[in-house]
Amino acid sequence: MKRTIALILISSCVAGGAAACSTAGASGSQGGSQAGGTEQGMTVMRQLAHCIRSHGDPGFPDPIINPLTGAPDFPQDAPDVPANIQQACHSIANRLPPDVQQSQPPTARNMQALVRFAHCMRSHGVPAWPDPNALGEFPLNRQMTVQYKSHVSANNACIRLVPGGAQYINIVQAAPQSAAGGSGNG
Repeated sequence: MKRTIALILISSCVAGGAAACSTAGASGSQGGSQAGGTEQGMTVMRQLAHCIRSHGDPGFPDPIINPLTGAPDFPQDAPDVPANIQQACHSIANRLPPDVQQSQPPTARNMQALVRFAHCMRSHGVPAWPDPNALGEFPLNRQMTVQYKSHVSANNACIRLVPGGAQYINIVQAAPQSAAGGSGNG
């Protein structure tokens, strides 16, 4: 997903210096329509996927339109790109529009679906399941991740609420809570 793009862009910044990073940020048109940005993003991402495949990862997937955000993205299960391939493809990654480089929050409708998914998980035996953060990610600690994987019946009951299904449940590592100042429902 965006982690693949971020890895390639980070590699570009390190390899090309600050100019490569600022070029990536300036390549998109702020005044253009979202559809134009989506088309431009998809075009560059297809070129990037082709580059990744031609430099040693022949099974790397094509980009898709993420059903939660409406933005071009690589599938959740896209593999991490090795450093040598990142280096080989950094000039293409630098052409990605800024809106594709940054994680996009879900639409309001899809955020509501993720909140309903969280509520469903809690009502199906995972009482500490968190609501999604602003990017639609579910911050889970290690224990919650194990619980999530072991509650197949809760997953099966709730996944129907998520546009695009299970591949769009984005789990991230929760920030550790300090013993003195911990808060939240974790």
